[in-house]
Amino acid sequence: MNKNLQIWEEIFQTNEWGKYPAIPLVKFMAKNFYKVTNRNNVKVLELGFGPGANLWFIAREGFCVNGIEGSKTACQHTIDRLKSEQLEKQIGNFLVGDYYDLLKGLENESFDAIIDIESLCCNSFTKTKEIIEVAFNKLKIGGKMLSITFAEGTWGFEGNEIDYHAVLPIEGPLKDEGFNRYTTKDDISKLYKLPCNNIINIERQELHRSDGNIIKEWIIEIEKN
Repeated sequence: MNKNLQIWEEIFQTNEWGKYPAIPLVKFMAKNFYKVTNRNNVKVLELGFGPGANLWFIAREGFCVNGIEGSKTACQHTIDRLKSEQLEKQIGNFLVGDYYDLLKGLENESFDAIIDIESLCCNSFTKTKEIIEVAFNKLKIGGKMLSITFAEGTWGFEGNEIDYHAVLPIEGPLKDEGFNRYTTKDDISKLYKLPCNNIINIERQELHRSDGNIIKEWIIEIEKN
C-alpha cells in the first residue's frame, strides 16, 4: 500500500464522517439521469469513494453503484451501510486498491457516469492526467464525468510545493492528510480535455469561514463524445 493510501486507511479507521453527499453531485445526477426510466441500468463509478456518502445517495435514487477505494475499512463501511438500508440490488462492483491500476482492468465503455469528489487531487498532476485518460475509456459514448477538486487559494495549500501545485498541508481541511494538489483554471483543460470529450461546464464555489480562511473548489462536468 502506498503512503497516501495508508494515511487514508488510518483516517477511516479512527473517524466517522462523510455521511451525506456533495450538493453539486445531487444536481449532477438530477440533471443527467433522473429522467431515465430504469435507473438500475445506469452504472455510476466513483473514484475514491471514502465512507460512501455519494454512493449511498446514488443507490437510494435507484442507480447501480460501483467504486474503487484505497481503504479497506472505508469500503466495508460503505457496503455495510448500503446493506443495512436494503440497497443490495444497487450494488455493482466494489474494488479495494489504487484506482490508477484497478481502472485499467474494468470493461471499456461500461459506465454511464464517473465521479471524483476531491479524490484525484491526492495524485500528482501527471498521474491524474493518466487516470482521467483511462477513465474515459471506461465511459460509454455520451457518458458524463463530474470532478470536484480544490482550487488555488484554498486554506492550507500555501507553503513549499513538493510537486506541481502539490503540498503536504499542515493546516486547513486537508491537514495531516498527506499529498494534495490544487488546480488552477489553466490546469483544467490540460487535465480533463481529451480528443474524445468536451468540457461542458465549469463552476467555482467558495466557503468563507468566520476566521477569514477560504475553501475554494472547482466543479467540472465533462461529456464523452
